[in-house]
Amino acid sequence: MDLNNENILHVKKGDVEYLQFKELLKYSDKLQYAYSLKPLQFSDKNEQASANYEKICKALEIDSNQIIKSAQKHTDVVKDIKEYTDEKFEFVDGFITNKKNIPLVTKYADCTPIILYDKMKNVIGNVHSGWRGTLQRISAKAVKLMIEKYNCNPADIVVCIGPCIKQCHFQVEEDFIDKFKQEFGNIDKYYKIGEVIEGKQKYYFDTTNLIIDYLTEIGIKRENIFDSNICSVCNVANMSSYRAEKEKADRNMNIVMLK
Repeated sequence: MDLNNENILHVKKGDVEYLQFKELLKYSDKLQYAYSLKPLQFSDKNEQASANYEKICKALEIDSNQIIKSAQKHTDVVKDIKEYTDEKFEFVDGFITNKKNIPLVTKYADCTPIILYDKMKNVIGNVHSGWRGTLQRISAKAVKLMIEKYNCNPADIVVCIGPCIKQCHFQVEEDFIDKFKQEFGNIDKYYKIGEVIEGKQKYYFDTTNLIIDYLTEIGIKRENIFDSNICSVCNVANMSSYRAEKEKADRNMNIVMLK
């Protein structure tokens, strides 16, 4: 399936396929970026993951030996990367850097991939925001770290939200809604009431627009936020989805690097 849309370019190079944001391509002299698609998969349990990193990095002209990645435990921790390290970053779910030739990687099977780019200070961020990370405002914390470490101006930061589970498939229950009410107050605009199944009321939640709203609250311009508008569950033929594939789900990866 072709996934091109107003914000996304679907690239095919031989047996390597990936998505790129058209907005980030405007800065292709300064950064490289891609969101991987099937058949390449990148879970730690996948024996082909290392070879797949080499394959996609070759297509992107990135050194796969310099990749920074983490275990991703759904924390709100964002790490500022100063140099290459093979550290596993056990409890880190996001990275920022202003260093060139250090590829930052996060991995996905429905969670929200968020790329940050300060086009004036030339600083990048790569954030894994599952529902727990979204609840903890991890992407806003990444922006605040960019401000703290590199004096970034939120008005200069481009935000690109990659494929993830969208409201059409993100079915949740009352306890989930209660957690978000406790954190954000009135969240009526972010959910739709679904059916009652086995005596339990279901809801359909919109994490994408919640993320967009709290990023604009800290100074990101709405016109600088670009959504892929791609649901990972609807497009499971092209990308991993835990909701659709359960335990069989592998992982896609989001990679960004300053040149």
